[in-house]
Amino acid sequence: MTSSDAPATPPTAPPATPAKTRLSVRAIAAVVCLVLGLGLLPLGMLTYWGHRTVTDSERYIETMSPLAYDAEVQDSLAVFLTDKIEEQIDAEAIVAQIFGDLLAERPALNALVPVVTGAIDSLITEVVNRLVRSDQFEKLWDAANVALQKSLMALLEGRDDGPISLQGDDVVLDISVIVDEIKLGLVNRGFAAAANITIPAAEQQIVLVEAPQLAQIRTIYTLTSPIAAGLIWFSLLLLVLSAVLARRRPRMIAWIGGGIAVSGLVLVAGLAIGQSVFVNTLLDTPFEKASQVFYDTLLRFLYNGAVVSVLLGVIILVVSLYLCGARWAVELRSSVNALADRVATSIPPGPITSSGTWVVEHARWLRAGVAVVFVLIVVIGNDLSLSRTLWATVIALVLLMIIQVWAAAGRRSSSITT
Repeated sequence: MTSSDAPATPPTAPPATPAKTRLSVRAIAAVVCLVLGLGLLPLGMLTYWGHRTVTDSERYIETMSPLAYDAEVQDSLAVFLTDKIEEQIDAEAIVAQIFGDLLAERPALNALVPVVTGAIDSLITEVVNRLVRSDQFEKLWDAANVALQKSLMALLEGRDDGPISLQGDDVVLDISVIVDEIKLGLVNRGFAAAANITIPAAEQQIVLVEAPQLAQIRTIYTLTSPIAAGLIWFSLLLLVLSAVLARRRPRMIAWIGGGIAVSGLVLVAGLAIGQSVFVNTLLDTPFEKASQVFYDTLLRFLYNGAVVSVLLGVIILVVSLYLCGARWAVELRSSVNALADRVATSIPPGPITSSGTWVVEHARWLRAGVAVVFVLIVVIGNDLSLSRTLWATVIALVLLMIIQVWAAAGRRSSSITT
């Protein structure tokens, strides 16, 4: 056999190369929407709280008004106001005014100075405590907060008018009107000298916050104000868009739910840090006791929103995992369907079983309606609540189970008929 007669060797196939995974434009867009939506969500919640609570006069008064009834706030204001007035009392001058030339003739009368001082201090304390716990103070508190909110907006917008003003690096609240009411109360109690008490303007101010970077805050407010109310809705729209664009939708929805929960936890942690800083700032001041309740009251909506977002994120995550194609999820759904079938067998023939066929045909829309009811219960009154969200979850689960059993009864009725 010659070399030319040898069988030809088949060509060697090139080694197989692993297929390259190609990301489509749609998948990239879904991921971008997810990242942007989750990144903007905490900021959107913060700006929505600011727009809802601080810039809205009615909401601000509704939020701050209950503080007038809080004992710790009343006590803190009473201590602050009492100290400011007592600092301006000259007990020796009052004794001299009462006894006149008798002091020169009888120097022993100077021993009455501590007695007079104690009596005046007791009178001032009584008048101030009575004022801060009166219906009149509640009206003054509401009026002061109306002016405070308007002036705060003026500061943010670059104007400097109203009871709040900028003194150096501090934002201060002018309480001269309340001081005048206390002086009038002292005069009405027979302490005529109170009318002549002169408290320096600087002593009739409460430092609300040290603001060395107020100009930057004003700039940020100017830039974000037009979009403050809509940023949270934009972030939610991005999350919905990411789910729509995703090819593996249950997995993307799971990421969305987990991301929302994490965003809520981040916001809760940030609020806790802010609370600690705020409380520590007011240590060793008359407002130390009231710092906690003031912070909690002002930021209650934001805190509730953060906690509710954690719960909603967990709910979305659980639902998406339940609907995924994993073997355990399929088996779980089969178990739920089997349970619904067993319950349906106990339903006697009648209107429920006969209408079950309609439920089977429209089950998807009925479940969508349950989701709408759930959302309405959660957001009702524009005031988020953890307890209401939990109740909404329970109601939604009950309604979904009713639909499942009703549909099972309809399928059973159809099979018997055929």
